[in-house]
Amino acid sequence: MKIAISYPPIVNADGQKAMVSQNRNVQFFKKPTYLLPVVHGQAATWLRDMGFEILWDDGNAQLKLFDTWMEDLVRQQPDVVVFESTTPVMKFYWDVVNQLKKQLPGCIVIMTGYHSMRKPEETLENSDTDIVLRSNHVDFTLAKLIPFIAESNGWRDNCPIEGLMIRRGDKDYYDTGDFKQIEPLDLSPDVDRDLVQWKNYAFENGNFLQTPGTYATSVIRDCMFGKCSFCRYNGPDLTFSMRSVTKSLDEYQRLVEDYKVREIFDDSGVWYRGMEARQFAQGILDRGLHRKDCYFGFNTRFGYMEEDTIALLAKANFRFVLIGLEACDQETLDKLSKGYAVEDVIPNLKMYTKYGLFPHLTIMVGYYWQTREQLQKTVDMVKRIMFQGLARTLQVTLCTPLDFTPYHQECLDQGVLQAKDYNDFDMSRLIVDTPIPHDAYYEAIREMYGIAFHPRFISRQLAFLTRPGTTNWKFLFTYGGRAIRRVRQHVFNLTKHQGAATS
Repeated sequence: MKIAISYPPIVNADGQKAMVSQNRNVQFFKKPTYLLPVVHGQAATWLRDMGFEILWDDGNAQLKLFDTWMEDLVRQQPDVVVFESTTPVMKFYWDVVNQLKKQLPGCIVIMTGYHSMRKPEETLENSDTDIVLRSNHVDFTLAKLIPFIAESNGWRDNCPIEGLMIRRGDKDYYDTGDFKQIEPLDLSPDVDRDLVQWKNYAFENGNFLQTPGTYATSVIRDCMFGKCSFCRYNGPDLTFSMRSVTKSLDEYQRLVEDYKVREIFDDSGVWYRGMEARQFAQGILDRGLHRKDCYFGFNTRFGYMEEDTIALLAKANFRFVLIGLEACDQETLDKLSKGYAVEDVIPNLKMYTKYGLFPHLTIMVGYYWQTREQLQKTVDMVKRIMFQGLARTLQVTLCTPLDFTPYHQECLDQGVLQAKDYNDFDMSRLIVDTPIPHDAYYEAIREMYGIAFHPRFISRQLAFLTRPGTTNWKFLFTYGGRAIRRVRQHVFNLTKHQGAATS
């Protein structure tokens, strides 16, 4: 059997590409970031190792036009096509599936992604999709499902594999129940970098200071915290599991020594902490990988790293640390179930910068309850952090209800969700009722991104990046230029609806 793991190119009216892979909520970018879909890469590797023919078909990263992508896929005649989708592009995917099934009626189409897994009947009703995965453990599920389909002509009627909704006929669907992650995460293989054409994702990424860079096979599946109400890593359908330190270190060593990767980022919802974080850092030191001119980075939470752990990570050449700040008033943090206090932020950032790490803050605005006072607290604190040099970079987004997460359901229950069309969930405008005009949030975005061009911020950056004994001067000529382009792009995307009559 030939299995296609496929991402069609999606372009909006502004000529911007949709970034769908890696379980992200869709944003459209003129200068896109091509993100390696890690779990789907593991699935592709696992199936290839089982003897199936794999077609890695990322039309975005391969720079294809839609018609070319469709023609190439049809010409390949796959037996199975696996798609990954999310709310803002669901209607697009339903149409694509129907187009594909007309040309390849015998092809089995499998839909994955957080939106589909939480509303599987909807995708089966609106498209000719054959199977919806009700699990984000795409690798484990496909490793069982594909061999069963290959061996059983009656797979639609008697499939025993959990976590699926299967089309039996028109309006006749077979639900196999909830997926339960019981196998160790180590069973899923490292992503085969050659199979997934890793260099297509190695250069155009705003998070990489050095290139080629890549995303590691994630050490955490879902999230060890798993309570943030706006986040996809939240809900009874998700299960926390952890990869072993040794297996992950082995992959880092191959990436550094065999593929000459110069930056590795682990995009687990939250990376290792405590003992595992220290074991990992010590493993990097013991293997000498910190001397290979490669930077390492990860996602974490405020309060998750002790100072001795941070110091060890710095010795091991960790650089980029992405932390969700979200907001700077306690009421909002409590409503979001963030699990930390506003007063935790500054001390934590001081520890990271003390040891030379680069904190990157993610901030959101436009919660349906966010008052002008709460919004201003966020703007003021973000300015304070950046002007004091306690973070190197930031990213601001509009809080968009994601894929029937608790925050999304809360917006529905409170009657504050304005959007009726899934296409409007693309994070380009606010889609909830708010206590102040939407323009106030757009203006806050401009103000926070404007920090990048403020003399106080620039002087802080120059002082940090040109310290004796560091090589961070490279930031000025490589990452700095890319960052400026992306700041302008983010501001355009997030404020282009400013001035519309919304509230």
